[in-house]
Amino acid sequence: MPVFFGEHGDRLETGLAALDIDVPWRRDRLATDIVRLSDASAVANGGCRLMVSAGAPWGDPTVLIHTLTRGRPREPLAVVAYRDLRSSGEFKSVSFVASHRAQRAAARAGADDALFVDTEGRVHEAATANVFVSRGGVLSTSPLDGSILPGVIRRMLEELARADGLEVVERYTLVDDLTTNDTVLLTSSVRGIALVGSIDGVPTGCDDELLGRLRSLLGSAEQVSAAAFRRRYL
Repeated sequence: MPVFFGEHGDRLETGLAALDIDVPWRRDRLATDIVRLSDASAVANGGCRLMVSAGAPWGDPTVLIHTLTRGRPREPLAVVAYRDLRSSGEFKSVSFVASHRAQRAAARAGADDALFVDTEGRVHEAATANVFVSRGGVLSTSPLDGSILPGVIRRMLEELARADGLEVVERYTLVDDLTTNDTVLLTSSVRGIALVGSIDGVPTGCDDELLGRLRSLLGSAEQVSAAAFRRRYL
């Protein structure tokens, strides 16, 4: 059952508006198509990727929906620092050349993922995820400055953590300052919340209590969202 359907839909439609592309669906029809594809795919724990192109100059936008298996990666993750940024993270597009190159660099280094780091050494995001750092009881994530994708799980986790009494701030973290006293997490709709174990071979920490707490909060929110989707669209 789709989770955070409205949040993902809002972000996608905002991106289409920024690119001056007409929204080629009604939400109820889109919801039906996604459920039908999910049922036909028979993926027990899956994700759905929806891609829209402007189409031919004389035609309508085109839509492609496909499913993928959603699974928690092997943890903790080994990541590398990649000295580059996206050209724009305002909306999610398939122009992910920087992400592709970062992932290839990580693979060559035998790592699981890469962190985009600017010339000042500030961590922005991962190749396919947002980044959170827990330090001294404060959970932080990089601000949306135009090069960071406004991930749905990023926003949900900020809201859920604050509502649960955690202090959450938006600020940069210097990659060279990260130590075993810091817990580094990657968040995305496909991976959920993944723990980072090292950056460029330097170990980082793990607050097991915090990790379990955040995963529980997100899991509960997903269940509530799925139930709301069922009531509205099925």
